[in-house]
Amino acid sequence: MAVVSIVRVQNEDIEGAVRSAVKQAGGLDALIGRDSIVLVKPNVLRPLESGTGILTDARVTEAVVKMTKERDPRRIIIGEGASVGYDFPDFRDTLDAFKMSGTEEVAQRCGVELIDLNRDESVEVEVPDAYVMKKFRVAKTALEADVIISIPVLKTHVRTAITCSLKNMKGVLPGLEKRRTHQCGLDRAIVDLNKAVKPDLTVVDAVNCMEGTWEYPRDRLTLNLIVAGADPVAVDATCARIMRLDPAMVLHIQLAQEKGLGTADPSEIEVKGLRVEEVARRFRPYSEVFKSRFGMITFVEKDACTGCMGEIYSTFVYLREAGYDRELGKLTVIMGRPEVIPRMEGKPLVVGRCASHYAKLGVFVPGCPPHGTAITDKACETLGIDQERVHAAIEELHKVPPGKG
Repeated sequence: MAVVSIVRVQNEDIEGAVRSAVKQAGGLDALIGRDSIVLVKPNVLRPLESGTGILTDARVTEAVVKMTKERDPRRIIIGEGASVGYDFPDFRDTLDAFKMSGTEEVAQRCGVELIDLNRDESVEVEVPDAYVMKKFRVAKTALEADVIISIPVLKTHVRTAITCSLKNMKGVLPGLEKRRTHQCGLDRAIVDLNKAVKPDLTVVDAVNCMEGTWEYPRDRLTLNLIVAGADPVAVDATCARIMRLDPAMVLHIQLAQEKGLGTADPSEIEVKGLRVEEVARRFRPYSEVFKSRFGMITFVEKDACTGCMGEIYSTFVYLREAGYDRELGKLTVIMGRPEVIPRMEGKPLVVGRCASHYAKLGVFVPGCPPHGTAITDKACETLGIDQERVHAAIEELHKVPPGKG
């Protein structure tokens, strides 16, 4: 039986909840020895403050690091490689995300290493019986670790329904390999990755989570939970059930089970602490929320990565905040690698390098991915709307409230 623990955070004592969840899931004593190299892998995908629900809360990371230090291993590393679009050194990268999220402060307080896995030396691995990625490159630090502790934050996802422990391992891939996972099939690529680099323990930050399209704070859900387990498939399946999703409908969870990476069968998972039924809450999927807010926009898209999807969603928010909701209905967005372009009635906006061969069909935004502001400016050009008015709305939207600066 796989063991998964669910613990509620009481009186904001996140460390206490993490310690309880890890202990009930089997603890660290048998996992970490004096000679161990331990990689602590949070989800710090882009520069944001801790507690948003989009990235791992630094307090959860700190609790895991403290517990790890108590076993006195040879080396402890907090490592992450930010997502596509946030992997440009000297512009915006993992180091910025570490700093803004408070993860850098955790490393300094605890006296452990902090490594941007996007900049780490990479090593080619070969995966026997792979679904789609027989060979790919992985950060050397992840391969050399004796123990990997994955600390994902619980969220919905535009491509994979949920993102939790299995998908969190994408952070050990260099930027080009991250992009490749979308091109060859994300769910299957996640499984191939975990065959090469699978976490030994997962501690899920379900304190603040994200549903829908991750529009903060609108889509944040506060569950105040910590979920832990040694079997990442069992953890992800249990978290899917907490989100009131059937794990059988989450492709990468089922494919991971088929490849022997763990079990998704509830009858083979012993849940300790709280019962799933006590804490379950429906998370609204990306598609449902997107349609409710921007269903007027026509999309022609296939296999666009989450870098482009995230950046262009910002554009829609900016135009909405500027009062151009009705104009959005005139837009046709071409993204990714669509095989056929249907007859278009809207004004075409072609976004990103993958769609560049359709550039002549409309206004083209280059980049991999292009920045949200660049997409916004080109959308203004496409729709013939006031760019200055939109930029004023952007500034207002990102204005720091008094006392927060």
